[in-house]
Amino acid sequence: MKNSDLHAKIERLEQELQEARELLAQSTHDAEAFTRELCRTREFAFNAETLSADEVIEGCVGSLDRFGFCVIDNLIPPDEVTAVCEEVKAANVIIERNLKAIKNLITLTGREEPGLSDALNAADGVELRPVRRVNHPPKPPNDIVWMPLYAQHLANPLVTGVARRVLDDHLRIGQLHIRMVETDTPDGSPGGFGSVSRRGRPDARGWHTDWPHDLSAYGNRDADRNVGCIRLPFPDVPMCLVMIWYLTDVDASSGGTWVVPGSHKDKRNPRGHSDDITISAPIPGDMQVTAPAGSVYIQDSRSWHASPLHNSSGRDRVAVVNRWCPWWLSVDDYAPRGVENAVCRPLSHDEYRALPVDVQPLMRHLCPDEQDTLQQPVLDRAWIAHQRTLLGLEKMEENPESLADANAHISVPVLPTKQR
Repeated sequence: MKNSDLHAKIERLEQELQEARELLAQSTHDAEAFTRELCRTREFAFNAETLSADEVIEGCVGSLDRFGFCVIDNLIPPDEVTAVCEEVKAANVIIERNLKAIKNLITLTGREEPGLSDALNAADGVELRPVRRVNHPPKPPNDIVWMPLYAQHLANPLVTGVARRVLDDHLRIGQLHIRMVETDTPDGSPGGFGSVSRRGRPDARGWHTDWPHDLSAYGNRDADRNVGCIRLPFPDVPMCLVMIWYLTDVDASSGGTWVVPGSHKDKRNPRGHSDDITISAPIPGDMQVTAPAGSVYIQDSRSWHASPLHNSSGRDRVAVVNRWCPWWLSVDDYAPRGVENAVCRPLSHDEYRALPVDVQPLMRHLCPDEQDTLQQPVLDRAWIAHQRTLLGLEKMEENPESLADANAHISVPVLPTKQR
């Protein structure tokens, strides 16, 4: 047997062995026992007050790779959380009022009417901003406009450090919005997120993954509202980090996010048409995140998760959600009529300039008056690659005979066809 055939056989057997190990792990893994222990130890959480920056970042990167999520406890100092929380609650009232006015105007005007943009811009009592995309209608201003205290924390070095390690050196915040989870009301209305008719049961879920891994893509079959989605099976590459900044304590009764540990590596999806997963039912080993107010929950957008449909704590859960993307990911290229969605809500030039200096690079793409340019670390990488190119060309000119065996140590194996 030829050496090449033997190598191919070894690779095939190694692949089969890995698949057998995965099947064995699935059959012997006690998901519920594992999660109980994970909830007890909070191995996914790292305290910003007691650990060094390197310990927090390394811990979070490892947790994201293993579990698909992590928590940075006390990222917003405890003596500042209350003020930020009150600011966010006040901002939510303004934002909801503005969105309601926009939706009413769209209903009256007609979404398909060619003059929709002009009608929106001319409306009284409606806050709108032009977007960067040509021929797209205006959108509500980015929620950050109403939250200057919160904005001071958005580019915390621990957060950006984790995001850069997982995604890329040049980051964009493609989405930022408030997410309230109401508590039970005195008249008996159940607390929770979403439609009141679906709230109140602690055993109810709403499993999904987030953009760009959200299979419904916000718009379903409506090309005017669909923002696009990567098809299944997802490649094993982190493409978005979802961050939920908890401004109230969260646990099993007060609005902790549901998540299935390790699901970011699973090739199935709760909304996958052939994956036999009921999106509204518990999944063995699922858990609710626990964290004190001022903490940030960070998850890989591929993780199966759900907003809580119950909150019996006696107070609303207050949180701000943002989605962080690498510069190369297409953001807001589609959904030309998605006026109400939270994707890439824009900023005026004055609003952009009012942002903290360290936040501006993360949101420059949201301001039509700003030219979005590649950030320095990406340019530095390109410079290094350019220098390598010049070095190779110099060798070609100075000593072409040396090139014949210069790459003799490089071997690129071709994996065998997967055996069925």
